[in-house]
This record gives sequence, structure tokens and C-alpha cells, in this order.
Amino acid sequence: MKSITTNFLRNHWDAILASVTGCLFIYFYTRHSGIGISPDSVNYLSAANNIRSHFSFTDFNGMPLVDFPLGYPCLLALLSFISGFTVIQLVPVLNCILLSGIIISTSIIINGYTKSSAIYKIIFLSILACSPFILEVYSMLWSETFFLFLILLFVIAIKKYFTTHRTLHLVLVSLIVALAFVTRYAGISLMVTAGFLLLFNGELNTRKKLKHILVLGIMGSSLVAANLIRNHYAAGHIAGVREKALRSLGDNIQQMGETFSEWLPFLRGHITATSILLLIILLSAIFILIKRTLQQQYFQSYETIITCFFVMYVLFMLTIATISRFENLSSRLLSPIYIPLLLVGSSWIVNFLTTSIRIKRIVVLFVCLILFAGFHYNHYRLNAEAWEGIKDAGIPGYTEDSWTQSPAVAYIKKNKDKYVSPVFANANDAVYFLTGIHATALPHKEIKQEIDAFLQHPSFYLIWFNEADNTDLISLDFIKQHKTLVSVEELEGGAVYYFSADR
Repeated sequence: MKSITTNFLRNHWDAILASVTGCLFIYFYTRHSGIGISPDSVNYLSAANNIRSHFSFTDFNGMPLVDFPLGYPCLLALLSFISGFTVIQLVPVLNCILLSGIIISTSIIINGYTKSSAIYKIIFLSILACSPFILEVYSMLWSETFFLFLILLFVIAIKKYFTTHRTLHLVLVSLIVALAFVTRYAGISLMVTAGFLLLFNGELNTRKKLKHILVLGIMGSSLVAANLIRNHYAAGHIAGVREKALRSLGDNIQQMGETFSEWLPFLRGHITATSILLLIILLSAIFILIKRTLQQQYFQSYETIITCFFVMYVLFMLTIATISRFENLSSRLLSPIYIPLLLVGSSWIVNFLTTSIRIKRIVVLFVCLILFAGFHYNHYRLNAEAWEGIKDAGIPGYTEDSWTQSPAVAYIKKNKDKYVSPVFANANDAVYFLTGIHATALPHKEIKQEIDAFLQHPSFYLIWFNEADNTDLISLDFIKQHKTLVSVEELEGGAVYYFSADR
């Protein structure tokens, strides 16, 4: 046991220091107002509380939770039950553990590279520990915190499977895929990645290959299949209401490029150039994947696994955002490929520096040092900008002072007994989290069935927050055109309307 601990400390001391740095960031970010809460967070939080208290897979309004998979709220409920802490108390500690997990997992992956370097790993982990894009995720109550950890755990597990091709290790890979799939529907990218790597693995005979792919398919999809079947019987649809996409493939590539321009130094604001770079990186990754598939010498390496996942996730996100109505391809949604992108983009450096002639090594080393300095300067600037707001007002979201100390919220909370059902809101999650009122979301303006059901109400209260205007929902003007406004309480930051019969 002592030798194992000694070896771990010797091999991963840099990852431990990076983890401590990252956790200190999370501590200071959450010190003012606690963990960040977004609309999605309210669903996760309420579902976790309902699971723990009543074993009920419902949201804050008692409706079946179908828009999100149940994996993350189940994890929160289980850990809350075991620890005795509330979910809100638990999540900052959990996020620090998961952040440490992804940093140490990255250290293991880099150590397992075909050619690695201690200096390269220290530089990489230092970038990761201070990355504002990783810190943003781990400062929030989001399922991506667990999903990112599962991705890197999957990479390590499938590499272990490649060294033995034992069924036991395949089962471990399949369990990780199952957990990822039921944590985020984007976990299907892990399923496809594993399927591809098994299908084109030249060391497996056809019979064993088909058997292992079958095991992976059944076990990897088991939890999400049960989740979707439950959704169908509980709500009549398997994954919530999905509207037709408004953005084209080109729009999504450009939006993904915009996010990449925030990630990479020297490219901020150069969206077109970054979009072109994104396509170059994607096509290069596909080329490398095909080459290693045809030439199996390095097929079972960490570099191939990371490249394969990067390709599958990017293609999945571009496809789903082009087919279905999707929120912006933000840093949060693309965070699962942040570490793979940096690994894919830098894994060649050590090999190049050890095999090239001196003049080439000097030039490449000089460029790498400039990029390293650029990353840290960019991270310092973004973290400093974020800290200016966080230190005085808290993390942006429903725990931020602008929400918790809002006069509108205080008034509604004080007088909530008079707002009898039905109550609607343009941000019903905020209403519940901040006041405890169970309000119904306004209907989507492009879903006629929701609008018809809404208009059938003879009278209702409408809680309106100015900061939460959602263009996907029907507008206040639309409501005024179809209902009679009886009274309005104008508040600082919002209003409470009372509507009655149709016009």
C-alpha cells in the first residue's frame, strides 16, 4: 500500500498541485453566494430532493423530469442521503472532487502517451487548473461536472481494455458508457466512440469483436433505455419537447468556432478564422483516425482514443443542433471536448521535439512557449474579469445578488400566499428557487397545443422578470392581445400581472 501511494505521488505530484489550485479557485468563487444555479440547475436540484425524500423522479412542479436524463439528480440524491448534507451543501465539495478527478485522469493519460514529457505535462496541467472554461463548469450545479469526469475515466478504461481484451474490462467500459449516457444524452458519443474502436480493432477476431460490441451495446444503453421508457409512460414523449432547428449546419459551425475563439489565445473575436481552424482540426483528426485505423501500429494508443472521441462528439453536436432546436453551442455544451481539443492539438509536440533537427526544435519550442504564455495571459485576464463580479455579487445565476436581493423577488416572496393557482411565469424555475411558488412555464410560441391549453385558463397570475425574457416563449404583448389585464403590480426588476377572460 505504501509503495502504491509513493508511486502515485511520484507520478502525479504535479496533478495534485494543479488540483489544489483548481479547488482554491472553486472555493473563492463560491464563497460569496454558494454554488452557481442556472435554470437547468433548479431542475437537477429539485429532482434530487424529490428522489431523496419521496423516491419521485419529478421536478419542482411535481411533473415527470423528462427534458434531462436522471443520472445526475440520482447521483446527487444518493450522495445527499449517504452524507446527510443537503444538495446545495454537497455540490461544492463534489465539484472539487470531480475537478481533481479530471486533472489526475489527464495526468494518467499524458503519462501513457507513446512519447511523453514531464515538462509538457506540467505546462498542460497548469493551463487546465486555471482555465476559466473548466472553472465555469465546476462552479455551477451542472451535470457536465460528472460527465467530463466520466469521459476521461472512459478513455483510461478502454485503454486498459485494449491491453488485455478481457470481458471484465469491457464490462467496466460499458458501465462507464451507461453512466455517461444517462447523465447527458450526448453520452451517445461515448457509445459510438467505443463501438468504432472495437469494430476496427485489428487484434480482435470477428467472433470476439461481435460479442464484445453486443455486450457494449446492451450494457451501455441499458440505463438510458430504462430512462426513456419511463419518460414515455410518464409524460408521453421520451426526451421532452424538441422543436425544429432554426440554425443551419454553417451557422452551427460558426457558433462552435465562436466558442473556440474564446478558448484559444490570439483568436478572440476572429470568429471566421476560428471556424476555418475548427474545420481544419476536425478534418485533420478524421484523417489521423482513418490513418491509424488502416495502420494499426498506434490504433490502441491514448492519442487515437482521444482523437476518436473528439471527432464523434463534434460531429454529434453539429448534427443534433442542425436537426433539433438547440441552445447556443456555448462553452458549457462544448466543454466535453475542451481537454480533448488541447490534447489532440498538442500531443505531437513531444515527439516532434525529440525527432526533429535542432533548428526545427528551436522554432517549434519558441512558438510553443509563446502559446503557453498566451494561454495563461488569456486565462488571467478572463479570470480577473470574472472575479470582479463574483467577489461582490456571486456567481452569475439565481444565487447572484441581483436575483437574491431583487426587490421584485422580495415582494413576491413576502406576498406569495395571495398568488393562488394557476400561476404562470417567464422564468418559473427562478420563481420556485427564489420564492417557493410553484409556477408553470409559459408556452412555447411555436407549439400550438401548449398555447391552446394556456388560453383555456379563464384567469391566472403572471410573474414576469425583466432579466429572464425568453424569446422562445410567448410574449407579454401576445398575452395582452388574447386576455384582459385586470391588475398589475409594477416591481423593480419585474411585475405581477393578473389576467382574466378572453378578449
